[in-house]
Amino acid sequence: MKKYSIQFITVITVFWFGCENKQQFEWEDPTITQINQEPPRAHFFPYESEALAQLNDPDRSQYFQSLNGNWKFNFSPNPDDRPKNFYKSNYDDTNWSDIKVPGSWEMQGWSVPIYLDEEYPFTSNPPFVPHDFNAVGSYRKSFTIPNGWDGRHIFLRFGSVRSAFYLWINGEKVGYAQGSKTPVEFDITDFVKTDENNISVEVYRFSDGSYLEGQDTWRVSGLERDVYLYARSKTRITDFLINADLDSTFKTGLFSVNIDVMDQTTSDETLTVRAKLVEPLRRNRVVFD
Repeated sequence: MKKYSIQFITVITVFWFGCENKQQFEWEDPTITQINQEPPRAHFFPYESEALAQLNDPDRSQYFQSLNGNWKFNFSPNPDDRPKNFYKSNYDDTNWSDIKVPGSWEMQGWSVPIYLDEEYPFTSNPPFVPHDFNAVGSYRKSFTIPNGWDGRHIFLRFGSVRSAFYLWINGEKVGYAQGSKTPVEFDITDFVKTDENNISVEVYRFSDGSYLEGQDTWRVSGLERDVYLYARSKTRITDFLINADLDSTFKTGLFSVNIDVMDQTTSDETLTVRAKLVEPLRRNRVVFD
């Protein structure tokens, strides 16, 4: 795998292992915040053309698939009562309820939201959280990979999951994350197949990360923001950083773009990245190809 870092510079004018009862849990271990998660990156959606990028509507892209909508859902008041094998492909969830994603389960009839200022909703004992008062939401949904996605890398993105969760695709464990209000992405290329697939998500209301959430807010849980799939080519921009500054006279703008490119092909072809500043007087938008 080849990785590149490219820099454009343009001058423009103006302008502890957690354990309880000798059993270890990722959601009580401050040294584990994610497993198999993609590195954090700038917020952008990779469109296949400049025209689509300027429209900025992912639904128009052939490489985007929303997983929002109804999911099958099971609520458990604590981890001991959760369905432990629900992620298996042949699991029967017929009698489960439906829940809308994105959304918090407390706002849809399961448990109740908790409002506090700086206090915690449980007795403080970091990094541990109570096992008898830690609801678990189990989610399941089926999806199909479009034929046009063959040969591309497929990613699954969660806009926000509170507070910690595990992910399975077709019965295989993909990873874990506890970013709460931050986006999380997984590369699921090796876990999906061409026909129907199943996604299973196990969400814990509280984790050791809950100790960082002691602020003036509602304590709610679940898949709280958009969930979607997208496909990318083997050679792609993975991240970028845009810097806008002024020179010492404060009359000339200095504009630079740092770009990370990943090439997972065997080709020795030279890669070229072009950047275009769009509507510079209205918004700082850059389009790459």
